[in-house]
Amino acid sequence: MNIRTLLRYPVEAGDRRLLAAAVLLQVVCIAVPTLVSVKYSLLLSLGLLGFAFVLFSVERSLLALLVLTIVLPNKVLLGLVLPGGVRLQEAAILVAIVFALIDLCYQRRLNVRLGALDVPALAFLALILFAVLNGLLHGHSTSILLREARYPFYYIVYFLVSNFVDEERIAKVFVPVLLAAALVVSFEYILEFIGAINLSTGSRFVRVVRLQGLILPIALLLIVNLYLHDPRRYGRVLLVVGALPIALAFVLTVGRGMWVATGVGLLCSVFLHHFNQPVRQRKIWHTLMLVAAVLGLIVGTSLAFQRFTGASIGAHALERSRTFIDPQRDMMALVRLSAHLAALEAIAQHPFIGNGMGSTIIYPTINIDTGLPDTWTTWAVDSVYLTLLFKMGLAGLLVFAWFYQRGLRLAYRIFKRAQLGADRAFGGGVLAVLVAMAILGMTDGSLVNGRFTLVFAVLLGFVSIKARRLAEGS
Repeated sequence: MNIRTLLRYPVEAGDRRLLAAAVLLQVVCIAVPTLVSVKYSLLLSLGLLGFAFVLFSVERSLLALLVLTIVLPNKVLLGLVLPGGVRLQEAAILVAIVFALIDLCYQRRLNVRLGALDVPALAFLALILFAVLNGLLHGHSTSILLREARYPFYYIVYFLVSNFVDEERIAKVFVPVLLAAALVVSFEYILEFIGAINLSTGSRFVRVVRLQGLILPIALLLIVNLYLHDPRRYGRVLLVVGALPIALAFVLTVGRGMWVATGVGLLCSVFLHHFNQPVRQRKIWHTLMLVAAVLGLIVGTSLAFQRFTGASIGAHALERSRTFIDPQRDMMALVRLSAHLAALEAIAQHPFIGNGMGSTIIYPTINIDTGLPDTWTTWAVDSVYLTLLFKMGLAGLLVFAWFYQRGLRLAYRIFKRAQLGADRAFGGGVLAVLVAMAILGMTDGSLVNGRFTLVFAVLLGFVSIKARRLAEGS
């Protein structure tokens, strides 16, 4: 049909009203925001497209939520705060909850799927609510209280995943999207590093540190387990090629705690693979060669990139690593230790129920600009265990440990009972990730503090789905 025929086509009155409404909607959503700011126009357009994608689908909402959480830099997310202080990922959670309630009421007749992690997850959320009330009773700043209480409440996403994600979609959609998001983050790291150094001399080194960097060890451990247990899904060549930029970005973080945690997760993956084989086929030298191959891939990629750019990656990595032996070489490590000691003093005041959300600590530090002693007030501690003790007391730590170790045990059960390579790769990968994050938790609070609690909630939801399916199959 050409334009002339289209113009002669008879239009009914109802069609005219619909056409006029569509034109008016486009003017309101595109033309008017452009008059104010191009940024608002782009934000609104992308928001409408995103809403159309997730419309009435909890699964698609969670998929979009996962991508937003992993890929978008913190500066972008902070600049997209919605009215009422609601952040973009929180708006996505609310949208998913609304769709979940609609589905639960009108499609599933209030049929809730129970999971093995439901009780500890509910207990943990209840203790978070108690910590909020405790903080209010202590008269802590409401703004600080709301800012930090929002993150552990993200574990409510576990129930959305456990109830509304189809088990087959985990391996077919969610894991590939998670790995693709890790690739995007790795290229963000690499491009930022190249843009910050002087390629003509390679004399500068800039440590790239972003919140999204936490996805890099997660993706590496998942790729290792896919390579070991389900290589046909993507092919070993594609897995190795995909791991190269992730490994390079992982090195550029120069994160000592992350390196140690990933190393432990790698050993966990490889030895699970070793002991899962028949006794006659177990060869320890094969296992050690596999560990060496993975480490060689990471180091080799970094050295090749160093040769190309001339940046002294190896020298800076070695200098950072020396602080394992001599912590006094790194002033920030001493400052972190000072914060931990201050947190322990605060924990001693309320060891069982904690100081509540919104509580802060004051500890001595060093002013980076002047080099003179200073003090710092903070509500966050770089340790998930100290954070739980500080905010929620021994009760909070024990309940979270119950929740977390239950997830570990279920992941191991999935690995041991799996009949398919995809299930074995999932169980081994998630188990390695959870072990690595438990190690990293000694110097990082991301398991309960920060937007990446969403990612861990999603992974634990996947564990619940897989465990339920295996239980039904038996």
